[in-house]
Amino acid sequence: MYSSILKNNPLRLFDVTLRDGLRSVSKVYSVSEKLQIAENILMRKRPSAIEIGSIVSHKLAPSMSSCNSLELFKEVSSTYLYTLNPVDIYIFTPNLKSLEIACKHNIQNFSFSTSVSNMFQMKNLNKTIHQTKQELPYMINTVHKDDPESKIKLYVSCVSTCPITGKISLHEIMNEIMFYYDTFDKINDICLSDTCGSLLFRDFKYIIDELTRRNVDFERFSLHLHNQYDRQQIKHILTYAMKIGISKFDVSEVSHIGDCITTVDKQPAVNLDYEQIYECL
Repeated sequence: MYSSILKNNPLRLFDVTLRDGLRSVSKVYSVSEKLQIAENILMRKRPSAIEIGSIVSHKLAPSMSSCNSLELFKEVSSTYLYTLNPVDIYIFTPNLKSLEIACKHNIQNFSFSTSVSNMFQMKNLNKTIHQTKQELPYMINTVHKDDPESKIKLYVSCVSTCPITGKISLHEIMNEIMFYYDTFDKINDICLSDTCGSLLFRDFKYIIDELTRRNVDFERFSLHLHNQYDRQQIKHILTYAMKIGISKFDVSEVSHIGDCITTVDKQPAVNLDYEQIYECL
């Protein structure tokens, strides 16, 4: 069954090792160390896209400083590996100021972030969901003013549970997802992010079935999942997603790192790695 699904809907992997992964470790990686990681990923894993860093303050995330990420972008985009194996290179820009910096350095593809939880958004990006929604049109216009072919990915965090306030109602989750889908047609990828690694298959199925009922284009959706104790939950979520047309998944080179340490006080859930994706599908 899985082989027929993959044949009709090829798997597309978005590598988040160098951004979501490395920000949860204490070591500050140099540009040369990150370049080595990037080259290894591009050569061995062949992802469809790779997120290589963030435009953020050095004080907030030492390993994700603007200079570090911009230098890495320059190195990765000019290396022979990138020429031989075309891949979309993304940088995370959490606000308009960081986006404007990125645009000045010829970055083409961008990751933005919002949440279903207002408390999470405040602690993670120091702004409310309402403020995020007000800023997004300006950010999208800034991107497409410089390059209409640029791609935008929007992470929608806490699609299940907020690490601060707990479980979120499915009705509220659906309302937020549909707002971004209906309002911002220039967002290429709406990434449903299970921040705590607690998304149950029955809840995921409810969300997907509701989206199906509303006739959404699942080409515009992707999934950012974290490890769970019950591996069958992940397997069911991945296969159901593929069946209905979601074929883009975030993945990390290593399975022991990755999460938002600014908002998760306990031991963070970790990103799915390549082997887990292949095993499940």
